[in-house]
Order: sequence, then C-alpha cells, then structure tokens
Amino acid sequence: MNQDLDQLSLNIKLDDYVSLDKYIDCNSTKDFLNFIKSTLAEDSVSNLFYIWGVKGVGKAYIMQALNREFIALGKKTFHVSLSDNRITSHEVFQNLGSMDVVLIEDIDHLPQESDWEFEVFKLLNEALSSQTKIYLSSQVVSKNLHIELKDLTSRLSYCTAIEVPEITQDEKLEALTQASSRKGMHLDAKTIQYIFNNTSRSLSDLLQLMSDIDGFSLKKKKKVTPTLIKEFLSIRSDSPHK
Repeated sequence: MNQDLDQLSLNIKLDDYVSLDKYIDCNSTKDFLNFIKSTLAEDSVSNLFYIWGVKGVGKAYIMQALNREFIALGKKTFHVSLSDNRITSHEVFQNLGSMDVVLIEDIDHLPQESDWEFEVFKLLNEALSSQTKIYLSSQVVSKNLHIELKDLTSRLSYCTAIEVPEITQDEKLEALTQASSRKGMHLDAKTIQYIFNNTSRSLSDLLQLMSDIDGFSLKKKKKVTPTLIKEFLSIRSDSPHK
C-alpha cells in the first residue's frame, strides 16, 4: 500500500454534494448530527466510533461525508466498504498506522475467519494507543456481530456507539425537497409526493434517486419536470438492471 498518498480509498466515490451540512436536518437527526460533528474535533470524546442503523437510513452517506470533512481538514484518510466484493484479503487492514482516520463500512460483512478478525483487532488495539480515529458502520449493534475472536469483541466494546436515527415519512418528504433544491430542482409538493409514492421509501434510495434524476435531466438536456420524472421512473422500472 502506498503510504505517500494523502487520501486512500477503495471503491468509494467522493461525490461533491456529500457533506454533513447537507445531511437531512430535521427534528429526528438534530442530536445525531451535532454529535457526529463533534467527533471531528481533535479532543473528541473518543477516537473509536461504531455507527449503526437499519438499512437505508444513510450510513454510507455519513461515512462518505466524514471522509470528506477530514480530507478538508488536511487529514490522511483510508475509506473502504467490506460489501465491496473486490476486498478479498485481510491485508487491506495492514499498515494503516500512518493514517489519521480509517473508515470501514459494513463491518457486519467481515468474513468469519480468524485472520480477518485478528487484523481488525490489531487495528483497533493500535488506535487505542495512537491518535488514529476509526469509524465502523454496521446494520447491527456490535454485540450482535458474529465474531469468534473474544479479544475483538472486547475491543469493539471500547467504541462509542452512534445510532443513525430513522426519520418520519414527513421528514423524508422534506429530505426530498432539500435534496432537489440543492441540485437546483425546485419541485412542487405534488411532484415530491409522486416520487415518494412510486419509489423505495428508504432514505438512502430516495437521495440516490434525486441524484439519478438530475443526471437523467442533464443527459436529456431537459429541465426536471413531473413528466421527465415519470419518464425516468418508467425507464428504470423496465430495466433488467434496476
């Protein structure tokens, strides 16, 4: 691994629109966002964090946003997702001691093999005696991970657990409105409701959808209108790769 790089990542796209300040700001997320932002500080409450929540609440967005924030602060970061099927060796966790921040998505996808578990244990153990910050994300709390190595289970208990809250349906509608406005798409309430009624209710899926619609409008060289959205959704529903 080339340690001369200021920022290392595997299969993690740094989208310009991703930011903690652009995450959904509503009653359900206010306390969560305040705490997440506090972890950026040098004197944060911990340097080990375990971010968890059910599928679709936006964990990947938060992890990517944290990565961007630390890069903007001039930190060396390593960001990887264990759901990436190209990650085939536990060696991905080796030689990360020079990183300021390590972000590992989908730790619940960690292979149930001793070598993999031991490398994660070593990484967490080293971080306890260094300034490296580690963020793990998962769909389940750490005690529900299927881990054989007791030392790793013990080290995971040192992590500060942060639950990504689920937001209400009304807040999801507001999230769509916020996301569309940031992309210059000023959609009326009827159009927002149409999108919500005809697609996944998962927050992460909804936000990705707004990005896809924006790209579709650029490709078509047309403004985003209810008609264009219906066309996009129709094409997507007919696609075998949707």
